[in-house]
Amino acid sequence: MPTLLLLVQRIASPNRLWLALSVSIIISAMSMAFVSCDSPIDTAYHEQIVVAAFLIEGQPIDSIVLHRTTPFGSYYDDLDYAVDSAHVTITVDGVPHTLLPAKLKGRYYLPASELILQGGKEYDLTIVAPNWQTGGTQTLSANTIVPMPIHYSPLADSVRGKTLILDTNNLSTFAFVVTAGPVDRPDRRYIMTATARDTSYGRIRQRRQGPDSLQVTRYSLVQTGPAIAVTSRLFNWYGPNTISFYAIDTNWNDYQRQLQNVGNTSYQPTLNHVQGGMGVFASGARDTVTVMILPKQ
Repeated sequence: MPTLLLLVQRIASPNRLWLALSVSIIISAMSMAFVSCDSPIDTAYHEQIVVAAFLIEGQPIDSIVLHRTTPFGSYYDDLDYAVDSAHVTITVDGVPHTLLPAKLKGRYYLPASELILQGGKEYDLTIVAPNWQTGGTQTLSANTIVPMPIHYSPLADSVRGKTLILDTNNLSTFAFVVTAGPVDRPDRRYIMTATARDTSYGRIRQRRQGPDSLQVTRYSLVQTGPAIAVTSRLFNWYGPNTISFYAIDTNWNDYQRQLQNVGNTSYQPTLNHVQGGMGVFASGARDTVTVMILPKQ
């Protein structure tokens, strides 16, 4: 019988993996705001600040990323358009916390000793940044209510310590459903990620190849319920993989809906929850395990 080794390991790593992938995606997605088949294209450049921030319950605020939109026809470079002179604050329970600039330009954080995110609480973001185009300043704001902490169900716990060999000739044998709870809101949305921790074990050879088959991290579609099927399509690499289950807020859900080839809609201003700017300021609760995937010999 095929087996899957489940090695439980809670991951308290920073959220920079999400942010590194998201900054370029967000800026590309925001550019769609200026292009529409139903209205004239506005080619005039209007500088705006783009926010990329995904807060995780139980973790510190380790990276809020700020960039300026890129003028039409200009080459995008992370350091050229990163915002390094902004005043960034997070307010919770009526107490403002001023974020510190990180070593990498355009990133801001709070030490874990000052603030750890708590489920059920509302966090308000305020940003005041220079406007290169006008010479003045621009102010942005956003807020999120962090979901309550979630954990894999006892059913997922029952398979810990077992090993599953992935047979690429019969992928249907590699499928199981996991759930997370408790459910804090009836309209809560969920998403799952799988990240390869060591690609030296080799790539899983699936029938359909392409750039996607080389990705280290893959994502499930947003789910409406806390039960998600884990199948071979979630993985690209043999070896240790982390599977993270997220309960996400409305901001994160709307962001996912706009991703190319993932959501069901293009960029829409009504789905932008950053007032005075663009991007995403979202939060989620996460539970993570590590699995070892081995090929059939």
